[in-house]
Amino acid sequence: MLTSHTAPDHVQGLPWIETIAILADHELVTYFAYRDSVVYPDLPEANEAQLNSAKDILRNRFCYTGETFQLDPDFSWKPNPSHDKEWQIAFHKHYFLIDLIQAYRHSGEVVYLEKWRQLIESWIAEMGSGYITLSDAQVEAKRVESWCIAFMLLNSTDWHRHISGSFIRRFFTRVADETLYICQHLKPVRNHRTFQVYSIYLVGVLFPELSLHSYFLDIGTTLLSENLLTDFQQDGVHIEMSSHYHQLVAETGIRMLELAILNKITLSDALVKRLHKAVRFSLYLQWPNGDIPLINDSDNGNHLDLLRLGSRYFNDPELLWGASLGKLGQPPKNASVCFRESGYFILGDDWGVDTISYTQRQHVFFDCGKLGEGSHSHYDLFNFCYYVGGKPGIIDPGRYTYSGEPDAEGTIWRHYFKSTAAHNTVTIDRQDQTRYLNRTKHGPEVLLEERNYHLGRSVDWITARAASHNYSPRHERLFVYMGHAYLFIWDRLLSDDAVDHHYELNFHLPAQTDAVIKSKTGHLQLITDQCEIRSLINGDITGAIKPGWVSHYYGVKQQAPILSITQTGIGNKTFASIVAPLGTGKFAVESFQMLTKSNGPSHFAVELTINGENYRDQFIIHDDAADLFENQELSFQGKFLACRSGKESGMLYASAQSARSLVLSGNSVHQHSNGVDVEWTR
Repeated sequence: MLTSHTAPDHVQGLPWIETIAILADHELVTYFAYRDSVVYPDLPEANEAQLNSAKDILRNRFCYTGETFQLDPDFSWKPNPSHDKEWQIAFHKHYFLIDLIQAYRHSGEVVYLEKWRQLIESWIAEMGSGYITLSDAQVEAKRVESWCIAFMLLNSTDWHRHISGSFIRRFFTRVADETLYICQHLKPVRNHRTFQVYSIYLVGVLFPELSLHSYFLDIGTTLLSENLLTDFQQDGVHIEMSSHYHQLVAETGIRMLELAILNKITLSDALVKRLHKAVRFSLYLQWPNGDIPLINDSDNGNHLDLLRLGSRYFNDPELLWGASLGKLGQPPKNASVCFRESGYFILGDDWGVDTISYTQRQHVFFDCGKLGEGSHSHYDLFNFCYYVGGKPGIIDPGRYTYSGEPDAEGTIWRHYFKSTAAHNTVTIDRQDQTRYLNRTKHGPEVLLEERNYHLGRSVDWITARAASHNYSPRHERLFVYMGHAYLFIWDRLLSDDAVDHHYELNFHLPAQTDAVIKSKTGHLQLITDQCEIRSLINGDITGAIKPGWVSHYYGVKQQAPILSITQTGIGNKTFASIVAPLGTGKFAVESFQMLTKSNGPSHFAVELTINGENYRDQFIIHDDAADLFENQELSFQGKFLACRSGKESGMLYASAQSARSLVLSGNSVHQHSNGVDVEWTR
């Protein structure tokens, strides 16, 4: 085996080991039709989208990045019919070959197989390697991957009755040439490098007949292992912090592991453990319906197959619970988890006991971390998503496009979807937390300060501060998942420059949401069919629904409403909001009010009805942990307190940050001179 990562000389047109090179054309076809030297993984059945796509491809009708083009019968591969470079990049990755072979497997109609052959021959005849230089061989890598997957899908069909040996020679010669080109043009880091070395690994595993097989297998196994260990942080979250790219890279890793197990290739324990963590993150990230929140540059994805494979190869029944949406396996022990390195929090009420309860559970995503590596980050510190009542209630709008060019009206959509205003956090002076420079670059990153959190039996809370280089005010957010049933969100804007500042708190709703605002004195309520948002307002704080956008798939956007709450002024300002489920029949918010007295702490109360019983939640926030709060029910010295009491049952539980003393209903339940986080349950 070659161990140097410097690519050896390669003779054009002679890709085979000697025993294969001497075969006649008909013998070569027979060999590949019946060989059993490589073990393939289980291959997926065709889906409806692939079958419909294959029918379009027969007519040279191709759809990518939200645009469909009808090409001429003898089209050239070089022009780009779209203004978006991403269309041509996707086109040259040859995903359509997989659709054609899936349609051939499904229907048995040779026309799909013939189109597969014709398109490959057409491309080989016209195109050289490296045509799309913007891709730094990432396009070549994805194209080789598509070739390999399509060829695996031919297994157990009668393709050999219709494909000539001369085509097989030309095809595999180009496979070898393209793979060697990828070896010579590797990206230094991150997901493009992962895709590149995976394609090399794939060729090395699947085609031991190639003369460079040992080299491809060596470089693919070694470099892919190294890159996956740097791609995924210690907590298992992908380093670019995108839910979409996490899925793509985790799928790459699990497919590597699958082929290694099937073909007796040894991978390091460190890599296997890191991949297990990556799939575990997908388990928590996934919404109860199997979709994902669109965090940073993301399209809608599906982690179910990833979880299914992970449950098999890691022998993890909790992954199977997620893969089957609560039908098989066993639920995880913890509903709420912090992924420390990334700063991502997933909060939940439970994991259900069957598919119905699984899909009806709540799911909260909260971003309290730094920007990800590379250029896929959005400027969305303290962003959150809330899934409730079987559907997303508060969403992240997604990415829409990579194009940095303005449209006919002058809108740079790349900037719009990356902007702070396109997320569920506070925008200050209409500026981004981190300055947008162009489609891939940004200015100095927003700073994350004083992050603290507690994930408890009855209450989860996270608090932190954001400091931007773009403006002087700092943004503190206290994010509380109260009773594992609803959200209390307190935003404080700290300003000491004696300048008027504009603050806008946004809540992004799904497309086609029917939202109604009801305003009362000191109180704003937005109602949808599954949740409500209540925010305290006064003469300086106003709220309204304004138009926004959401994109579930690249190049396709839909209008979607935004609840926008704004205020302007000098000095410190605050927003206080709750987000709660509606229509459950078991849970209802009766009132939300501020009880703060002059010069006192921020004090809020929420009156609730749960299963016909009345309850009262209180939230007490001090500027200083040494401050003391007292009323008839409780005495508290510390930074923050959330507690619940029943009308008949008294104080039920409390959770506090930096608590020095806590007295509930006359009983001292906590004393600590320095102040620590504490949770008490009766």
